Amino acid sequence: MNSPFQFFIGDLRSGRAEPRPISAEVSVDWRVELSRVEPSPPLRFDFELSPIAGGITVMGDIEASVSHRCHRCLSEWTDEVLHDVAQMITTAGDEDDDYRLEGDVYDFEVLVRDELMLGLPIAPSCGPDCAGLVAEAGSGFNTGLAEDEAALSSPFSVLKDLLDDGA
Repeated sequence: MNSPFQFFIGDLRSGRAEPRPISAEVSVDWRVELSRVEPSPPLRFDFELSPIAGGITVMGDIEASVSHRCHRCLSEWTDEVLHDVAQMITTAGDEDDDYRLEGDVYDFEVLVRDELMLGLPIAPSCGPDCAGLVAEAGSGFNTGLAEDEAALSSPFSVLKDLLDDGA
């Protein structure tokens, strides 16, 4: 077992085994669009594995520090994310099953990554009142503008000249 995500689960395949906890702390650097799971502090997962007919249930949570970039104003912030997990690792069935058990050692990396990354927002926003960016580099609507600067930042400001010329 070379990966910190790999655990021996052969004893749980019998069906008569008692549920047992597993946990690990792992530094990862996973990214998706505007979000990144920070390598420090390490991601932590705590699961309880229970044998059932046809597989093993995985119940627990994943805790990680995630940095986001707002899709409107591009400001950055970091959140502590706690994600609940309820999955099943199957021993038989379709090849299309998400998580399939083959052998006595299971690598939880794909399950942990899928659960955590799919739970992150697609377009993170720093808040519901975020106004976004202005045309001028280095400034945002969230910082407040003078009235004449606000008028220039309008996408329709170029049309003003058309109306003044001959209309």
